[in-house]
Amino acid sequence: MPSPTVVDVWHLSLADFSDTATQLMTCLSDSEKQRAARFVFEQDRSRFIVCRALLRGVLAKTLNLAPDAIHFEYGKKGKPHLDNKPLFFNLSHSSHQAYIVTCRDTAVGVDVERIRPPTRHTWADLAQRFFSPAEIAELNALPNPQQSDAFFTCWTRKEAYLKLHGLGLSLPLNQFSVSVNPATPARLRATEWNPEDVNRASLHDLTAPTQYRACLAIASTAPVALNTISIHALESPPFFTAV
Repeated sequence: MPSPTVVDVWHLSLADFSDTATQLMTCLSDSEKQRAARFVFEQDRSRFIVCRALLRGVLAKTLNLAPDAIHFEYGKKGKPHLDNKPLFFNLSHSSHQAYIVTCRDTAVGVDVERIRPPTRHTWADLAQRFFSPAEIAELNALPNPQQSDAFFTCWTRKEAYLKLHGLGLSLPLNQFSVSVNPATPARLRATEWNPEDVNRASLHDLTAPTQYRACLAIASTAPVALNTISIHALESPPFFTAV
């Protein structure tokens, strides 16, 4: 049996860092500060600053660098990566929760979503617009009370896969299929645009707070060892002792 691929999963509640944005702003690059300034709402600006600064902190701690020594390069669709550094990573946040995943061996993607009730349309209606026929059938087979959870289970699994490849939403969501039922393991079932990925990538649901779903995608079908770390403050662990 092959050795497991180790993935560090850093989880944080953004509410714990609501008063740290000004302090953490000093860790960001000029371009990140410009991006932060473009947010209309203060809460969105604060969350962006905290997530980017803590991403820098996680990468710096892993690579034994200072947070402001991290220099990002960007793929064609905007996915950040480190040039000439042996570390793959990805970040996702939704409402009050954020996840950062890192892996030394292969590419990763992560997504987290807050489960919420539908507004104008049912989740089954929205699935008709975005999901594959197999996913739509699996969602519709579930009782109505389970469909919100199932919709976001499917969405996080799909989004994590897109982020693994750095595609954003440039690839139509109905061009690949994942498992939908929250009670079944995360699985990439088919990919029309890249059929071999079924044998080269895998999905793994992550532990998430109540009313959230989170998923990891990884460019490997080997066993995965998840090392989960919760970040509750800048001092645990001490990312920013110089800030």
